[in-house]
Amino acid sequence: MFASTTLLRLHLVVVLAFLLFYALKAGLLLLGRNEQLRALRARTRIVDSVLGLLILLSGGVLLGSYPSTIPGWLWLKLGLVLVLLPTAIAAMRRQFKPGVVITLLGFVYVYGLAETGSPALQSPTAAARVAYSGGLAEATATPEAAPPVDTTAQSTATLSAADQATLAGATEPVRTDAAAMATPPAEPEIDLVAGKTLFAQNCAVCHGLDGKLGLNGAHDLTRSNLNATGRVYMVNNGMGKMPSFQKKLTEQQIQEVVAYSLTLK
Repeated sequence: MFASTTLLRLHLVVVLAFLLFYALKAGLLLLGRNEQLRALRARTRIVDSVLGLLILLSGGVLLGSYPSTIPGWLWLKLGLVLVLLPTAIAAMRRQFKPGVVITLLGFVYVYGLAETGSPALQSPTAAARVAYSGGLAEATATPEAAPPVDTTAQSTATLSAADQATLAGATEPVRTDAAAMATPPAEPEIDLVAGKTLFAQNCAVCHGLDGKLGLNGAHDLTRSNLNATGRVYMVNNGMGKMPSFQKKLTEQQIQEVVAYSLTLK
């Protein structure tokens, strides 16, 4: 997990360095400072090649180790990078100004795509922000979800008498005695050790083992009072750049991850 976190940081540094070099050279080209541009390109030719190679290698490894189903925006980002890198190098070598401007704008779009996790460069909706406030402490705790409404009677009202009898026989009768009402149903035991292991494997790369890392737009889990219900929803459905883990983790594992995350204070 430390290796994954280090690799993500290296990828971000390499991408930023490449963009700064490219923006500097684009500025010199557009300003007509060709001599300075040629001198800079001569000094950074090897650096450019190394940075481009590192972007592809580190990005490929990170993509291969993505903790859940790879979202569409990430595939779009990868495709754009594979097209923009050689195009940018060729445009700069030929000093083709329109190509340099287009590829520079393309890199800016890719950066925005990585920041927002949305092809339209839109941040999570206002409703989503209310549900999850970016790690900042909310004024009031997120309310627990309302208990599900029993609609069995309504859904079986139109069935035949025989079908209703079959369903009734397959359904455990409701107990109304005082002992049943006084004893709450047993909840599944939550294994915090297993939750810690799952958190380290799936969440720590962005949140950090202490919940405070904040890489790739991850929220500070120690400063959010989002309750268990809200966190289960987040793990199941994802948000922004956070993927959904519904198909990777079982319901019990999600409960364990959430229970462990609530201990991070």
